[in-house]
Amino acid sequence: MKKKLTNNLGMKGISLLLAIVFWLVVVSIEDPEQTRVLELPVTKANENLFRENDKTYEVVSGNTVNVTVRGRQSILKILSAKDFEAVADFANLSFTGAVPIEVTPLRYNNQISIVKGANTMMQVRIEELASVDKMVAAKAEGQVITGKAVGTITVEPNIIRIEGAKTTIDRISSVYASVNVSGMSEDGSFSVSPILYDSGGNVIDSTDITFSQEKLKVNVTLLDTKTVPVKWNIDVSTAAGYGIESLDYTPSEVEIAGSREVLDSIDEIVLNDYVAENISETLEDSVDLESIIKAKGAVFARSDAEKTAKLVVKIDAYNRVGSVIEFDSVKLEGRSDSYKYSIVGDSAITYNLYGLNMDIDMLDYTKLAFSLNVSGLEPGTHVVNLQMETSQKVQLSEDVPVKIKIEEK
Repeated sequence: MKKKLTNNLGMKGISLLLAIVFWLVVVSIEDPEQTRVLELPVTKANENLFRENDKTYEVVSGNTVNVTVRGRQSILKILSAKDFEAVADFANLSFTGAVPIEVTPLRYNNQISIVKGANTMMQVRIEELASVDKMVAAKAEGQVITGKAVGTITVEPNIIRIEGAKTTIDRISSVYASVNVSGMSEDGSFSVSPILYDSGGNVIDSTDITFSQEKLKVNVTLLDTKTVPVKWNIDVSTAAGYGIESLDYTPSEVEIAGSREVLDSIDEIVLNDYVAENISETLEDSVDLESIIKAKGAVFARSDAEKTAKLVVKIDAYNRVGSVIEFDSVKLEGRSDSYKYSIVGDSAITYNLYGLNMDIDMLDYTKLAFSLNVSGLEPGTHVVNLQMETSQKVQLSEDVPVKIKIEEK
C-alpha cells in the first residue's frame, strides 16, 4: 500500500500544482479583479474643540471624498458607501486649516484594498462663532386643488436661534419655512427645515449652521373660492376738440377666497364711480382692489393675482380731413320720377370729415354713403344739406349745403 501511495509522487505533485493554477486562471477569468470609484460622505469628529474656544468653521472642501477600491468583480458589485467610514478628526487640524480624512472599510477588509483616496484632506475656514434670533415666515409653493385656496399659514416656533460662522450669520436677511401645497384638498401640517436667505433673495448654504429647532411645524388652512365680476361705472368727458380713443379697465372678474358664508354673501365687487371731466390727455388710474375685498371678509384666492383695478382712458385730438364725392353718387331721398334733378355748379361736392386720427386713418372711403333729402321739393332751385349715412366713427365737420335744380321732365 505504501508503495502505491509513493509511486509517481513527482507526477502527483505536478498535477496538484497544475490544478491550483488552473483554478486560479478560471477564477481570474470568471471573477476578475477590477477597480471602482465610490463617493463617501465625510463624518466630522471632535467638533466641540471649536466651540470650547468660541470658534466655528466652514468647510471649504472635503464634505465628500472619492476613493478608488480594488477587488474581485463580485465583491465590488455589492459595495456601497455604507461599507466605508470616512472621518475628518478635528483633533488633527493643522494650522493651515487642513484635516486628514481617514477612510476605513467596514466590510470585506481582506478582500478589497483602497488604491487611491485613502488619505485625503478636508479644508476648513476657522471663524468667530456668532448667533442671532430670527423670525420665521411661512411660504406656500404650488397650487391646491381647484375650488380651494391657501388661507392662513402658521409656523411653530416662529422665532429660532441660528448659530454659525459670523460672516454667514451677518448675511442672513430672512428665514422661511417653505411648504409645497400642490394638490392639497384639506387643512394639513408639515415638518420642514428652515431656509436662510440673504438680502438679494439668494439661499444661504446652511450645512455648517446650527438651528435651535432643526424642524419647524407649518400649519396650513384652506378656504373655499369663488369667481365674481368686477363692476366699475366710469364717467369721463373730454375737453373740446378731443375724443376717447379707448376706455379699458382690468380685471373684469376676480377669484376670491373665504368661508362659505362670506362667499355666499358676495355676488360682485362694485367699485366707487369714477368721474373725470374736461380731460385732454391719456388718463391712467388705479384702485386698491385688495382692501375692498378684505373689507367684505374675503381675500384673493391666488397670491400672484393683480391686487389693483387699473383704468386706462386713451384720449386723442379730433382732426379734419377733406374729400369730394360726385353728385351722381349721392342718393336722393324722396325723389319723384316726374322731375329731373341736377346740381348747380361743379358736379363734385366737397366735404370735410371730423374724427379721431385713429378712426380717420382706418377709414374706408369706399364704404361711405351720402344722401340729399329732396322729399316734397317742387321744381326750382333749392339748397339741401349733405347727409352722411354710413355708420362709421367719423362725421361731417360742418353743414355741406348743396344747390339743387329741379325741373319737370
